[in-house]
Amino acid sequence: MPFTLCSTPRITVAQFSRVLEKFRSPCAPIARECYEIAGAAGVDPAIALAFFARESVFGTRGLSAEIKNWGNVRTPFRAERAIGKHPRNFAIYATWQDSLIDWCERINERYVRERGLDTVEKAVPVYAPAADGNAVDQYIAHINKLVTQWMAEDGQSASPPPAPAPVVTTASPNEPLRDELLKVTFANVNSVYRPDMAMHQFAVRESRAGRPVGNPLSDIKQVKINNQAYLVQVFALDTLYAPAERPGDILRLSDLMK
Repeated sequence: MPFTLCSTPRITVAQFSRVLEKFRSPCAPIARECYEIAGAAGVDPAIALAFFARESVFGTRGLSAEIKNWGNVRTPFRAERAIGKHPRNFAIYATWQDSLIDWCERINERYVRERGLDTVEKAVPVYAPAADGNAVDQYIAHINKLVTQWMAEDGQSASPPPAPAPVVTTASPNEPLRDELLKVTFANVNSVYRPDMAMHQFAVRESRAGRPVGNPLSDIKQVKINNQAYLVQVFALDTLYAPAERPGDILRLSDLMK
């Protein structure tokens, strides 16, 4: 099954950190923050890490260390996030964090939302086209190999709690229409509805169970409280949140107020 760009994290923050430390990446000291940035954007941290590996061996090769450019992009997605342009035509960022935030937004908006390029196989031919001298098939194979390898290593070196048993439901004939309408509704507040994202699955389940959260009023944001990062999305009738390291553990703000 192709790897989607956006999903709940496929590897733990510990594995993410181990990889950066192994290659002596300049991002190793900020590994947790980078992991949380990707998770908050809904981009799989393993996918973000694999692109980082392919483009600059985790910021250790080429211009990357000098320009702090996570994905070796030539132009920033948001012009205000870059601080200049290198003579070799690559965007320069002040920090790795700014670069990663910009890269994740580029993936969400330019690839997934605007063009439907939601998997590695669909996105890479546009992200790293053959016309620019890239070996597209090798690029795709490398990304997939790294993510698969890290997931396997993570399973061997860590023992995360088992995933809950899936809830078996009968697909409704109205489901495609529902999803398309939800996409339009989320887009109205500059957000992106992702049927495979835990927070949005939770919102749909709660609505079906007679506990609606209402229409979204914001995109998913990351906040830090007492050194704990949370993913937060505000809806008309409630606010949903989850620890950034466990994005599947969705909670409702209303439950804290009882």
